[in-house]
Amino acid sequence: MAAPERFFDADQERLLRSPPIIDDYEKQRPVTLEEAAKKLQSLVYNCDIMMLTAMRKTYRSAHDLTVDEAAAICLYTMKGYKQDRNISIQLNRALRSQAQSELIPWFSYLKLFVTALNKLPPMKGTIWRCVRGDITAYYQNYCIWSGFSSCTETKSVLEEFIDEHSTYTIFKIECVNGKAIRNYSDDPRKDEVLLMPGTRLQVRKKEDLNNGLKVVHLQEEMPQNLKLTRPLGSLSSMSTTYPTDQVFNSTTIQSQDGTKSAQSNSKITLGLSPVFVTTHLSTRNRIGFLGSGDKDKK
Repeated sequence: MAAPERFFDADQERLLRSPPIIDDYEKQRPVTLEEAAKKLQSLVYNCDIMMLTAMRKTYRSAHDLTVDEAAAICLYTMKGYKQDRNISIQLNRALRSQAQSELIPWFSYLKLFVTALNKLPPMKGTIWRCVRGDITAYYQNYCIWSGFSSCTETKSVLEEFIDEHSTYTIFKIECVNGKAIRNYSDDPRKDEVLLMPGTRLQVRKKEDLNNGLKVVHLQEEMPQNLKLTRPLGSLSSMSTTYPTDQVFNSTTIQSQDGTKSAQSNSKITLGLSPVFVTTHLSTRNRIGFLGSGDKDKK
């Protein structure tokens, strides 16, 4: 079974040093998901079919989401006919590019998606994210993630896709403003929690479990407002760091501004208390990649 890439794409993050600002989407008039999807036809393979499927699966919710808003969340979680052209992958590429021209087609969808997410109550607790390879060197004092960050409440969701012969960086995140979207997901078993673009995370601890697993403990800092906040078309006020030369096989992608970032061959609300691992394993097993001493949800 192929891994859900949105849970494993942290190596694609631009590690911002100042909060991003995206507010042009707010100026869009409200439209239906069908209208928003029409603008994405050239970017997302079979977007119209996926949109109709999402609409059939959703209904008005206890959180007062409209059918179109709930379906916008469902659509984000759907596995596309072509994996590299899923909604989640394409949207996050646009957000991380910081290019207005790349974001414009997404404004109508973002209006629905963010409106829906902001209606959900904040989720506090431990969530998990993963990436292939060791990227711990790029996480020092704090970071700001620029895309929608797909995490899970249940670490076994990630463990299922971890190859015991490879190296991974596990992010154990104490979140305060996560958005639990299980009830709107195309696959509720993933127990998915989203962190919004602009989430600021403090690095509390880093560990090497000596079994191919590196762990970065992160604490989400309380956001000052619940918007997407990224300046469009201007990078003058930002400083970014790119994960490069990682210790795993990677291909190098040249961005529009000439900066390189690493991407695994195998292949996004705003806005972590210290957590300690009590057991170090030399090999991984189905008990849990952090060991049987870990009391978190499995």
